[in-house]
Amino acid sequence: MSVPYINYKQLEEFYTIKGTCELFEMSKSELKAACEKYNVQPRQNEIGAYGFVKYDICRLHNLLYHEGRNQTANAWEDDPWA
Repeated sequence: MSVPYINYKQLEEFYTIKGTCELFEMSKSELKAACEKYNVQPRQNEIGAYGFVKYDICRLHNLLYHEGRNQTANAWEDDPWA
């Protein structure tokens, strides 16, 4: 799974689950699976919406970003024609 580059300095303080899906360019089910894999759970903000705080967005993005890069590197190492 590859996620786009994100400038952490430009992130908002809170993203809803839908907003996080758009930010990471993934479906809700893919996001749920990634959250379960890396033990990052949505939180409820002061108005009752579920989503992720900036810290969790950065943490999850970092894990997914490097996971995608490692898969690409491994594929290159396994392919003698690359």
